[in-house]
Amino acid sequence: MFTLGAAGLIAAYVLLGVLLVSLNLYSRWAWPVKIFGIVLVAVFYGVTYRSIPPLLGWPTQQNLPERFNLLALYVQEPDKATGDEGAIYMWVTDLGRGFSNVRPRAYEVPFSAELQQKAVEAGSKLKKGLPQLGETKEAELGPNGQPRDTTEQGQASVSIDFYDLPDPLFPEK
Repeated sequence: MFTLGAAGLIAAYVLLGVLLVSLNLYSRWAWPVKIFGIVLVAVFYGVTYRSIPPLLGWPTQQNLPERFNLLALYVQEPDKATGDEGAIYMWVTDLGRGFSNVRPRAYEVPFSAELQQKAVEAGSKLKKGLPQLGETKEAELGPNGQPRDTTEQGQASVSIDFYDLPDPLFPEK
């Protein structure tokens, strides 16, 4: 399949901008309608900019499934020099959808020392060939019913545990 990438997207928006300018110069619409059209197109430039990365395969920051099969992970520790908060990236399949037609998905979870320890242990078991089952559960709430650890991403209040997946039982021939 032929794809244009960023150049195609830029060309499409330049063409849209030229079309909008020509409509504003040669139409008899009222000026408030013309200004509204310009603002609307400018807002959608930003919407498109924020919408493209998830389509390109970047990890999602949505909540992890309740039960999932861990396929791979990568831990990025916080860096005080750059101010990077760190993250844990997991490639998982949702077990809540059954085992047919399950596609893996990449998730980004905020870094915590406790989760790093669990993830590194699960990763070493994955390298040894032991499949890992992950389960999420809501963390305990602190005072006033608020999660103890809150961030903009919303996943910091979720506790993740990893277990060895049992071997599947195959019927005898």
